[in-house]
Amino acid sequence: MTVINTNTSAMRATNASVQANRSLSTSMERLSTGKRINSAKDDAAGLSIANRMTSQTKSMAMAVRNANDGISLAQTAEGAMGEVTNMLTRMKELATQSANGTLQDTDRTALQSEMTQLTAEINNVAKTTSFNGNNLLDGSKSSVKLQTGINADQNISMALTDTRASTLGLTAQVGNNAVAGATALAANGITINGQNVGAAATADAKDVATAINGVTTNSGVVATAKNKVEANITSFTAGNSLTIGSTAVVLTAAEKDVNAVAAKINSTLGSSSTIAASVSDTGKLVLTSSDGGNISVTDTNSMLANGTDIKGGTVTFATTAVVTRGNVTLESQNGSGITVAGTAAGLTASGLTAGSTSAISISTQTGASAAMSVIDSALDKVSAARGTMGAAQNRLESTVNNLTTTATNLSDAKSRIEDADFSTETTALAKAQILGQASTAMLAQANQSQQGVMKLLG
Repeated sequence: MTVINTNTSAMRATNASVQANRSLSTSMERLSTGKRINSAKDDAAGLSIANRMTSQTKSMAMAVRNANDGISLAQTAEGAMGEVTNMLTRMKELATQSANGTLQDTDRTALQSEMTQLTAEINNVAKTTSFNGNNLLDGSKSSVKLQTGINADQNISMALTDTRASTLGLTAQVGNNAVAGATALAANGITINGQNVGAAATADAKDVATAINGVTTNSGVVATAKNKVEANITSFTAGNSLTIGSTAVVLTAAEKDVNAVAAKINSTLGSSSTIAASVSDTGKLVLTSSDGGNISVTDTNSMLANGTDIKGGTVTFATTAVVTRGNVTLESQNGSGITVAGTAAGLTASGLTAGSTSAISISTQTGASAAMSVIDSALDKVSAARGTMGAAQNRLESTVNNLTTTATNLSDAKSRIEDADFSTETTALAKAQILGQASTAMLAQANQSQQGVMKLLG
């Protein structure tokens, strides 16, 4: 049948031309970008998988940086402890020399002068050694958690050691387990090395430490307040709340574990708050007061259990405010001892105990002999801490190697899914170009084929 209204040959040629041009466009796009998948229409499932792999490889690269930062931190701490070891070794030499019976007291006084300076420098190293603003050796942190994986629970906890002279037993330190009482310290309620201490503003370890530090110039003693409380979270029900101080923290459906609750507390309290939440290595919620001030918690919906304060005592949370008070630690700054005295009420309010604590001294032969064992103990502690840091560095190096290998293999797998095969695509391009030209030629022929009708009409 001869017709002119419907030119099926031209329609087929047109369709073939469109398909050829579409294939040509796809091949050119893939060759231009180097990717087989440029949009979801190319391969929806492949795009989803490739995007997930991209996220993982980028996170792994950041985890490698984190681990390398951890290595740098460990090297910083270990290097500082190496210098502390050198000073302790020199102190052992001085103590051994002073213990010799051939020396006069004036000789030992000269040796003690160097001992005092070395002790002060050990303190200085401990208090000034830091990495990115984080103090490493002053006891402010017992560990640092390094995020070395791409999931929340993939981390490494690196132990930090307090290498202050007082902690090593080189100078006097008292009150480490003392908790401030419920009554405010009155003026002249206690004396430190014979110096009367002024009144504390409140029944708060922070204020007690401030009052004691008011006479540091004359007493040679510095007070530090610390406070924290730990607890297990027994419920993560949306709508339940904790009130910390005067701020209510209300859980939502997003807070399903202790890490999320800690983040919620910190965001609600804000950066200006002296109280911060974190998670212990055993998975407990930890509230820490940066200045040693009181921590008040109201457990409105009975979310907390097994609470402990800074001295390890039991804390029973309730629907009314429960106040946890911190402790006050005294540390000699000039190598001398610490003598605490006062009224019963004053000692109770400060949480301190009357008595004297001596620092090591090599100004006498007997003192020098006693100092030798103390210094040996300090050397053992620092050496053990350095060993721990060295082991952590080795572990982190292995972590870096593993992450690098995994990221490489993951990138290779992503490439197989996402990247264009240039051999295949150049062949497809040539095919599309030939088909495009051929379909155009056939369309011209199909359009010309209808001209034969005119002969029938003639």
